[in-house]
Amino acid sequence: MGELTANPLPSADLAAFVAAFEAGTMRGAADTLELTQSAVTKRVAALERRTGATLLERGRFGVRPTGAGRVLYPEAKRVLAALRDAEEALASHQRDGGPSLALAASHTVGEFLLPDWLARFRGELPTVHAQVDIVNSAGVIAALRERRAQIGFVEGRDPLGSLEPLVVHRDEIAVVVSTAHRWARRRSLRAAELRGQPYVAREAGSGTRMVATAALAEQDVALEPLLELASAESVKRALAAGGFALLSRLAVDAEQRNGTLRTVPLRDVPLARELRAVRDPRRALPRQAERFWSWLATTLAPQA
Repeated sequence: MGELTANPLPSADLAAFVAAFEAGTMRGAADTLELTQSAVTKRVAALERRTGATLLERGRFGVRPTGAGRVLYPEAKRVLAALRDAEEALASHQRDGGPSLALAASHTVGEFLLPDWLARFRGELPTVHAQVDIVNSAGVIAALRERRAQIGFVEGRDPLGSLEPLVVHRDEIAVVVSTAHRWARRRSLRAAELRGQPYVAREAGSGTRMVATAALAEQDVALEPLLELASAESVKRALAAGGFALLSRLAVDAEQRNGTLRTVPLRDVPLARELRAVRDPRRALPRQAERFWSWLATTLAPQA
């Protein structure tokens, strides 16, 4: 590369280069950045002039990184990530006088556990401003990797890659039926009895479904859903028409108390699971998010 001045490389040019590197075409980069193709081409060319090196080789079918481009790419990614973190920290500081808490939680954690945890945490930090996105476990991991969340909560067995896990709660999945179902008076079931029965399932990507499916597969029991629904609440309503579901005991606590649903354990398949908080250890957390992670580690993890 040519000799650089003290002026830093422009972030807009770096973003165009990274987008083109990842997309493999200037058109793809333009779509990613919502710019015109000519604007992306000009920014990459400006970066090449600035560095004194050819970063991308142009061809009929797209672009390929040169040796210099491959060297610059990971550094450019780090610079852009640091800029996003700085913008996020400043924006959240200006809102409510301190950093926000951006969380993504799976349905079981987000609906039945996280509200209480946040209330307890506010006892230590009353000014905390939390924003919670409730999605399935796969969506939580995506939110962390795309930097839409600082801390996530998952209930499945998804590969976490470089994410750092922290066990914060233990839960159990059970067969759930309406009190009118013929299984409602059973004390327990064998996994094989589930075969061929109407199964109301959570959607693909649900941590609850993944854990239950994996455990049953170890007993050579494969279930074919009659109906797939996006939340535990919709699954519970569907059970009024018959069939069974596999849900967290947390999700049906109120219905068990009011007598509308019944949980039946499987005696030959353990369906216990760990609920985990996850973060990206390569990313510095804003002050409130760091304090919340520390609170999870010192308050919830020892009891899990």
